[in-house]
Amino acid sequence: AAIGDTVLTAPVDGVITKVNVKKGEILPTGPAITMLGTTPYRVEIYVAEVDIPLIMVSQSGSIELDAFPGIDDPLRVSQIDEAATDRDGVPKYRVKLDFAAPRDELRVGMTGDSEIITGKRVNVLSVPRRAVVENENGEEIVRVLVNGDVSEKPVTMGMEGSDGEVEVEGVEEGDVVVVLIKE
Repeated sequence: AAIGDTVLTAPVDGVITKVNVKKGEILPTGPAITMLGTTPYRVEIYVAEVDIPLIMVSQSGSIELDAFPGIDDPLRVSQIDEAATDRDGVPKYRVKLDFAAPRDELRVGMTGDSEIITGKRVNVLSVPRRAVVENENGEEIVRVLVNGDVSEKPVTMGMEGSDGEVEVEGVEEGDVVVVLIKE
C-alpha cells in the first residue's frame, strides 16, 4: 500500500506537458504534473447571466483566434454550466464549445473573439438601436425624413443584433431614418 501511494496514475489518456516535481522531492502545493488529454480541443467562454437564457446546447458559433486573424473556426455549444462562476466580481456562466473541424495548428491557451448564433433572421429591415425612441405616449417610434420634414412612424422591434442594429416592422426599405436630432 505504501508503494502504491508513490505511483501517480493519470485519470485519462494524454501527454504529460510539464513535470513540477523531481525524484525525492516532497510534493508541491500545486499539481505534480500537467497533462494534455487526447480529447479534441474546446473553447471555454464565460457568458453574462442576462445572455445565458439565449444559449442552448448544439447552437453553432465561431471563433477568430488571435493567432489566425481573418479565419473563423466553426464551433458548436457542447455544455453550459448549471451554476454561475464569479468572474471579476460578476456572476457568469461557463459555456464550452467544441470545434466542428479541429486543425493541427491549434494549441492550448490560444485566445480569440468568439460568438454564438442565438437567432437568425433573413430579409428583414433593421435600424440602429438608438434610432428607436419613445414618443410622449410611450410608443416606440422611428423618425424618418420625408421631403425634408421629420415625421414619426410607430415600429415594433424584433431581434437585436450584436452590431447595435435592431429588427423593426413599420418602416420601409428606402426610408431615411433619423438617428439623432441636434437641438
